[in-house]
Amino acid sequence: MVSEAWRSPSGRHRQPFYFLECPDWVNVIPVDARGRVILIRQSRYGSRRVELEIPGGAVDRRDASPLAAAKRELMEETGCVAKKWISLGFVNPNPAFHRNKCHMFLALGVRKLARQTLDDAEDITITPVPLRDIPGLIRRGRISHSIVIAAFFCMHDKLGLLRSPSRR
Repeated sequence: MVSEAWRSPSGRHRQPFYFLECPDWVNVIPVDARGRVILIRQSRYGSRRVELEIPGGAVDRRDASPLAAAKRELMEETGCVAKKWISLGFVNPNPAFHRNKCHMFLALGVRKLARQTLDDAEDITITPVPLRDIPGLIRRGRISHSIVIAAFFCMHDKLGLLRSPSRR
């Protein structure tokens, strides 16, 4: 955690603010030829439950770009590769105390190529789910990770599924 003095835009407030220094992150929505999203189940310490998520992780120094990190994370966590990659943009995970970004990607034509290569702290199970089932999983709180939900929103927006009737 880092602290620095910061003056508000109005100039009325000057006080210390605390933020967490984190690298940028990536999230990948991997979709196979059968229209299934390759979700992962992993235990999360913060929520103290097994969460249903999409593959993702930190952009490492060895990664040439967020896309390179996304490809690496998909391979490590699922053993999969993709034929086509589409950038879905980025979100600020929590601008109140993070300065990093989460870059989101849609990976199409995903297929299994190798075994998972998990970090020592990772315990991940692969769970293919039909794409059409994702909104229900979010509504029921089965998918509750905010940046995972943001990735699905951005995917729907990018594909034109969220346009109002007057804009179609």
